[in-house]
Amino acid sequence: MDNLELIQSVKESIPETIAVIGYGSGMFKQDGYDKKDKPDKDLILVVEDFKDFLMEDFKMNPHHFTDDFDKNILERKKEKANYYKNLGCLKFYHDDVHFKVMIISDEALKYDLKTWKHFGMAGRLTKPILYDDIPEDLERLILKNRENILLTALLYKGSLYMKKEGLYNAISKLTYINDFRTILPGERKSKSRDIVSGAIDEFDEMYLDSPLIRFKNGIIVNDYPIDLINELPVNFSNYLYHKLGAEKITQEKDMERVSKIIERYFKKINLINSIELAIASAATLGLKESAKHAAEKYQKHLKR
Repeated sequence: MDNLELIQSVKESIPETIAVIGYGSGMFKQDGYDKKDKPDKDLILVVEDFKDFLMEDFKMNPHHFTDDFDKNILERKKEKANYYKNLGCLKFYHDDVHFKVMIISDEALKYDLKTWKHFGMAGRLTKPILYDDIPEDLERLILKNRENILLTALLYKGSLYMKKEGLYNAISKLTYINDFRTILPGERKSKSRDIVSGAIDEFDEMYLDSPLIRFKNGIIVNDYPIDLINELPVNFSNYLYHKLGAEKITQEKDMERVSKIIERYFKKINLINSIELAIASAATLGLKESAKHAAEKYQKHLKR
């Protein structure tokens, strides 16, 4: 059974979803893994209502939940305006395959894609993903999200010329920089580069057709599209305008300053989001499963 068939099989075994999206090292080749390694199959489940989905899945698939799953989630009032109250994580076996599943409401995901206020799921969707059936409005936002990260990476890199691998590494880095998992032992420090080097063809398919990309003699020419800042997600573009000020930005004068401002933004939001996301995930995974997951990562780190 290939990965797309696995995704469909999971989809048929759970309550109704808006979309099921595969991502990560279990779906796409990633450097840093031995042939004997079998990383989890990572999925994002986009659902109409986070609480309703959990309640229904708890009835349909009790084996998806650990004994110390926080059942208060099923009792608490709905808080649709709270991003972290509308996402969580489950880990389970399906057809003898181990899945790690992020669950997020459609409203929360679209908010993240449009604003980059948290960049939790939006960041994951800048890298190779796999899906079969997805609503057109959500797919448009995912494609726009790619264009946004590509524009941001061109501004972040700053250099006038670059190889495509360098651009892809910048895209991947922006999603991991200052994530607390990269600070603690357990996650590979080369994770962002490993994602790219194992999936160059997929990154090519995602980004090379963009009108922002121009080649000369096989090298990307960075036209430094600083004038497109207003097209970036609102939380991020407002931050850039605030930090850059009203003075007209010029390529020669401000490339280094813009790069530093971009890096500060992602360092801040990635750190906050990764901590908040770990807390939200622990509530659905259960503390024991969360601790087990962290311990397994640390053991792998010691073996390397």
